[in-house]
Amino acid sequence: MRRLPLLLPFLLCLSLVGASCGALEVASSSSSTTSAPADGEVSTDGDGDDDTPAETNPLPDEATVDTEPAWATLAIELEPIAEIENPIALTGRSGSLNLYVATRDGTIRVIERTVSPTELIERIRLSSRPMLDLTGQVSLDGEQGLLNLTFSTDGRLLYVYYTDPNGDVVVAQYDVDRAERADVDSRVELLRIPQPAANHNGGGMAIGPDGFLYLGLGDGGGAGDPLDTGQDPSDLLGSLLRIDPVPDGTRNYTVPVGNPFAAGGGAPEVWLYGVRNPWRFSFDASTGDLWLADVGQDLFEEMNVLGAATDNGYGANLGWNEVEGLVPFDGGTVPAGHTSPAWVYAHENGRCSITGGHTSRNDFIPLLDGVHIFGDYCSGEIFGMTLVDGAPLVRSLQVTAASGELVSFGQDTEGAVYVVESGGRISRISPKPAEG
Repeated sequence: MRRLPLLLPFLLCLSLVGASCGALEVASSSSSTTSAPADGEVSTDGDGDDDTPAETNPLPDEATVDTEPAWATLAIELEPIAEIENPIALTGRSGSLNLYVATRDGTIRVIERTVSPTELIERIRLSSRPMLDLTGQVSLDGEQGLLNLTFSTDGRLLYVYYTDPNGDVVVAQYDVDRAERADVDSRVELLRIPQPAANHNGGGMAIGPDGFLYLGLGDGGGAGDPLDTGQDPSDLLGSLLRIDPVPDGTRNYTVPVGNPFAAGGGAPEVWLYGVRNPWRFSFDASTGDLWLADVGQDLFEEMNVLGAATDNGYGANLGWNEVEGLVPFDGGTVPAGHTSPAWVYAHENGRCSITGGHTSRNDFIPLLDGVHIFGDYCSGEIFGMTLVDGAPLVRSLQVTAASGELVSFGQDTEGAVYVVESGGRISRISPKPAEG
């Protein structure tokens, strides 16, 4: 059992401003360098493509500010929460303080959290009993596995996203009982999508502000999108999907009538298209904005911000495989109506693959409120990003995943952000204790 102090938000406001964090310089900031994942390990890019120097390619203009924002000078740390073998995703669940962790080999583990309101003490324990065990039903080649989990808005239904022994992407639903066990007899298979390769399996999954289930599908794998799925809205691959997990009489889900291609012109499930391998996306719990990270190939990693005010990217074309980041890819032509990423960064200083994150929304670190936290899989760096008059403001948060293999971020129901490393460590982004 781990005993962790909970600090009053008021005291945090007084004591957290500390170490200075400089601007993130895409071309020159220093970082620890970690080698790319070996064959058979989970990565978000399995092409084996050579990275091309990016000095001659344009980078997006960043916001200029007269003074550093308060969140960029916070003293924070990665507070260890648990050690779990092969973790790959983490989420919270409505009505519970607990955390739920998917492991790549097919289990869902529960990190039990209890808080004493009188002692201001948090107790954390890893349950020995899995919530769900799909071991043997999940393929583990390349980038395959149990890739994500989420819960319905009321917490009563569990959704899982994995690749089966045939390599197909499967999205399934389970009832959750009062003992926090997934009822295997209640299983409903919502979608089964053939996956032509063992990489670019996607794995993004979230419930949107509208209550619908969003799913991020990669382009099918291989270098350069050889199947041309990215620019084909009639193909589910290379797309973000939106479905209502309620049977329509012929399928175990319903296509929302407001989907951009519900009446034709593309697959009715497609919400937006033109993505390569969207390795994590999330909705801001406060604004409803969609933040989608897409893994690049030769040059750039990109963060897309699709605001609620503009319908969260309704029908948008994010450009792949005609565009990588902000520039044409392999002689491509920028598509008409292309939606550009909000920010990109180059493959330098050990960076290789973006890991999308969450927007911090909790009283534990009030100065981080509204900051989107994400990172890079290989370097382990963790960044914060906001938009200032529509322009990106990005800073290093001066904390790094110990193993470098930063596979995911998660968020609990209180809005705190967690870091998941494929080596097993689960950490919470927390205020650094004041010295003395």
